[in-house]
Amino acid sequence: MNATMLRGSAFASSSRVAAVRPAISSRASTVVVRAVQDLQGKVVSKGMQQSVVVAVERLSAHDKYFKRVRITKRYIAHDDGSLGVGVGDYVRLEGCRPLSKNKRFKLAEVVRRAD
Repeated sequence: MNATMLRGSAFASSSRVAAVRPAISSRASTVVVRAVQDLQGKVVSKGMQQSVVVAVERLSAHDKYFKRVRITKRYIAHDDGSLGVGVGDYVRLEGCRPLSKNKRFKLAEVVRRAD
């Protein structure tokens, strides 16, 4: 059995049984699975050539007051030009390999056009 023994007190009697805890498994044997994220948000900027900035809102509980607060995060996404998105469109982002320092998403579809 792969376990490590915890030391008891120096003054403990010899009749006590030492506590046993399992050994920590090596990180090489554990498998880490990352889920591909699909996010939905609003296009807020289209100033770059093949990129758009999408603001994604989510609700989170406040640490102290436990009220739900709206958190907005801006993601830079790849736009190949085939969807023809504009500022104000509601789009779905799909996770992909890193395309640049900040681009980790690409546009999957336009959910709703701007009014």
